[in-house]
Amino acid sequence: MENEYVDFGPRKKVAKTLAQNLIKDAGISEAPVSLQKIIEFLQKKRAIFIQRANLSDKISGLLIVCEQLDQEYTTIVFNEIHPWCRRRFTIAHEIGHLLLGHTCAPGGNAHNETEANIFAGELLIPTKFIKKDFVKTQNVPELSKLYRVSGEALSIKLMDARLLHYND
Repeated sequence: MENEYVDFGPRKKVAKTLAQNLIKDAGISEAPVSLQKIIEFLQKKRAIFIQRANLSDKISGLLIVCEQLDQEYTTIVFNEIHPWCRRRFTIAHEIGHLLLGHTCAPGGNAHNETEANIFAGELLIPTKFIKKDFVKTQNVPELSKLYRVSGEALSIKLMDARLLHYND
């Protein structure tokens, strides 16, 4: 009998739980989630650098991990020509790749991208926070501004949290 690889798909719960734990451990208790606080918390345990770059419009960001003399150095590069809320999502997405242990694969890995997107969505728009804030206002532009994310990212999160429903 051959060993068959069974693909269980993206680890959605793992990605969400990892983001929730990071928010808690970094001491963040309300929106907006401060990426500065998140990065400073992560820097206590590892060497992480954030770098802006003028990249092709098709590239949002990069994660570069190097080992040197038994020390790991991580650089997250974001595209400085993208809108501010997109840059925040990109940084959160690359942190997700790092913490989820993703490695570079030829042609990319769709599950890894999905997991990193779920992580970023939960990091920037924690389900626990948005459920409370959505009770106060259902105004998507207002909530987008509060969470410092795009209306698209917020809408995806609201549907994922079953607070907003898509009707055909």
